[in-house]
This record gives sequence, C-alpha cells and structure tokens, in this order.
Amino acid sequence: MLRGFRKNLDVIVIILVVTFVGTLFYGTYYRRSRGPVQPEAVAATVNDTPITYFELENQFRNFISQFDNKYLSQLDEKGIDYLRRMTLENMIDNQLLYQEAQSRNLKVSDQDVNMKLKEFEANFPSPEEFKKYLEYQYPQASMDDFKESLRRDLQTNVLVNSLNEGIQIPDADIQKYYNDNKQLLSIPNQYHLAQVTQITAEEADKIIKKLNLGEDFAATAKANSLDSTAKNGGDAGWIPENRLPQEAKDAIIALKDKPGAITSVIKTGSSFQIFKVMEFKPGQEKNLEESREQIKTILENEQKRVKLDHLVAELRQKSTITLAEAFNTTPSPSGSASLATSPSPASTVTGNSTPQASEIPAATSGQ
Repeated sequence: MLRGFRKNLDVIVIILVVTFVGTLFYGTYYRRSRGPVQPEAVAATVNDTPITYFELENQFRNFISQFDNKYLSQLDEKGIDYLRRMTLENMIDNQLLYQEAQSRNLKVSDQDVNMKLKEFEANFPSPEEFKKYLEYQYPQASMDDFKESLRRDLQTNVLVNSLNEGIQIPDADIQKYYNDNKQLLSIPNQYHLAQVTQITAEEADKIIKKLNLGEDFAATAKANSLDSTAKNGGDAGWIPENRLPQEAKDAIIALKDKPGAITSVIKTGSSFQIFKVMEFKPGQEKNLEESREQIKTILENEQKRVKLDHLVAELRQKSTITLAEAFNTTPSPSGSASLATSPSPASTVTGNSTPQASEIPAATSGQ
C-alpha cells in the first residue's frame, strides 16, 4: 500500500530532522490572527497550549510542498496520514522546546529579531513583495505577530545551541569514520551534460536525425527541448555519476571518453531524451586530511542530534500531551492504521508519544 512512501522514507526523515528546530513558530502567528481557539478544533495540546487543526494543516502543507507531485501521487491515504502525524509530532516537539526555553528564561534581543526579519525579507525581490506575501498568506496577522514568531524560533535555537557546548571529536573517531566511509567521502565521476527532452518518441527521433546530420546541439535544444534547460541550449551542468538518470546511465558512461558524442533516444520516465556528453571528470579519492573537517562536522551533528533527542525525550516524559481522538493510533508504514483529519474528541497521554527512530523501517532501495 505504501510502496512510494517506504521507498522515500529516508528522505522524509531527513527533512523532518532538518526542519526540527528551524521551523518558524507559525502557531502563535495563526492563533493571534484567528482569535480564540474552539476546543473542537484542537489537534493536540502541550501542557495546556493548543495546537489547532488550522495550524497543523498549514504546517503540513508547508512540509509536503518540499516533495514533487510525482512522488506525492504515489502515496495513498494512509501514507498522507502518516506524514500528517509526523508533522504534528514535530510541532509538539517544537512547542516543548519553546516552553523549556521560556522556563530557562532564555532571552532574544530585538536586534536579533530584526536581523532575522531582514534575512527573511531578503528572499523577496523587494519589501513590497514581502508585504504582499504576508498579506496574501496571513491576511489578518500583523508584522508584530510575525516578529513574535521569529522571536520564538530564535529562543528555541538558543536552547538547542546551548546543548552543543563541550562537544569534542577524538582523532580516533575521525580516522574510523574515514576508514569506514572512504567511498562516500570521495568525489564521484562527473559528467557535463546537455540534453533535449520531448514527450513523444516520434518527435525525439526527428530531432536526433537532425543532430546526426550535423545540426548544432545547443541551437536544437533551445528550439525544441521541453525542459527547463532549453533556455541554456540544453546545458544541464555537471552531474555526478550516482545522479545520472537510471535509464540513461549506461549509455552516458559509455561515452565518457568521447567528448561531444550524443546518445540515442532514451525513454526516461514519461519523456524521451537525447544526451550529449560535453566533458568528463574522473572521480577523486580524498585523503584523511582533505576529509577531516567534513568528517568532524558530520560527527558533531550526530552528537548534537543525540543530545537533542535526549532533551525532547525528557521533556515529553514530564509533560502532559493531549491528542485528538483521530491521532490516538499512529499509522504504521505497512498501512495498518488510518488517521482521520477532522476534529474529534481528545484523549490525554502523559510522556512520550512520538514514533521513535527505531520504529521507522529502513527505506528500501531504488527511487
């Protein structure tokens, strides 16, 4: 039932980890803009602080927007419900961390908040566009509400960063990681590719006949290709060997010593493509010294994650977390449980209710 979900579960978990603390606390932002929260609209409470279905659905949409439509179309209802539950648990953990930051009286200055606001604004072409974005997304919220959301996020980051003090990575651990992961640390073979994409084999065959007669590849791609590289004459840039399209991989590798050569028409997914190998760079094995800082960062991040997991587990253990009845049963990857999304009566749990990493199956191979 959840074939597509299980194949990509590793990606999902990575995204949740990345957004675990960095997510903006839109909860206060939404709650202030909507007025009093109706009890029946509450998905969960964390020590009497509500998380509404409105907040959950907005955060859930932000989360799944990171996936392409093709992947999402492979998920059945149970897979979507599982992602929604993971989103809710992530929001609960964020709320627990914020409450802990408050209890420790961790402060964030107005200057820090304003700097964060400027960073956010920098993602937009102009202040006017940023204002339009806020007005469109959150028509009843004020700039003060948004700044308060930023302040909450920064307070939580202060707490998390305090956990990282005193982390040290012994040289022996760096050496062991290098010995165990040389291949992952090395630079793979890379191919500078250009491509032409068509939706029918007939059109692709017409194009390759022209190319074989000497037509310029870049001009042909610009005039005929249907993907985003067309404006650059089909130039797709440098692609690592492990990221080559699976259907075209063997054909491209066979041309690595023939710069300028083109493949035949290859069906990739629902498209038909022609590839030109413009340049090839052989992979390089990085030695220990070249890899040292990268390994150190990896191992530091692992320790940071462990400390954060321990803190969240402690906070959950001493907290009262109330879930709506619909979330009483976490859907398993096998699809044995189903979650409703409408508001329903709540039940109370004390202690940890998060699906732990050990309960999440390893992803299967393939894409």
